[in-house]
Amino acid sequence: MKANMKKAMVAVAVAAATTMSGSVMAASATDTTTPFSVANNLDLRIVIPAFLYFRVGTDSATIDRITFSPTAAVLGNSTNVTGLGGDAVAGTGANVAVRGNNGQVVIGTTVTGGGTGMGTGTAADGFINYNQITTTSSDAANFPAPTLANAAVPNVNVTLGGGPAGAGKVTVRAAIWTYGYANTTVPSAGTYNGTVTYTATMP
Repeated sequence: MKANMKKAMVAVAVAAATTMSGSVMAASATDTTTPFSVANNLDLRIVIPAFLYFRVGTDSATIDRITFSPTAAVLGNSTNVTGLGGDAVAGTGANVAVRGNNGQVVIGTTVTGGGTGMGTGTAADGFINYNQITTTSSDAANFPAPTLANAAVPNVNVTLGGGPAGAGKVTVRAAIWTYGYANTTVPSAGTYNGTVTYTATMP
């Protein structure tokens, strides 16, 4: 009985050694003849997650407000009025940036006002059309600024690229969008408010 048990233990030990040797040999080799040469492969893998970053204005949770205040002397004479409150161009602009790595980035735009424009909160005052707010980009070719309107603002595409060479689905773009008040009409006196929501999407 003891002899059989010893034989069994030896058999288990030999099997374990064979298994271990086999697993090690999968990534090793031995050369016993000259000239000696041993080559082994090592596979590498990097898993990159997809992401999309988009900034308009201050790089935080803060929502910037650009305020235009034309004087009575120039009201309605088509003189462009600059603003205050933005984080670029002395307050009349916004820093914008987009970074993504999974294909074409598209900027969509919606505005408040239900298609009527910017209002004071009192319907009798009337409204100011969003097209009175002009927007220009410092990099119109690669990062254009949407043209504002009361409704159906066309989407704009951000040009792929700007990142490492050869990264075909990567977008790394930054620009400054400068805003102005076209000042081509004479609205009722009051403070007109509106919110523009820019949404970046990527496949």
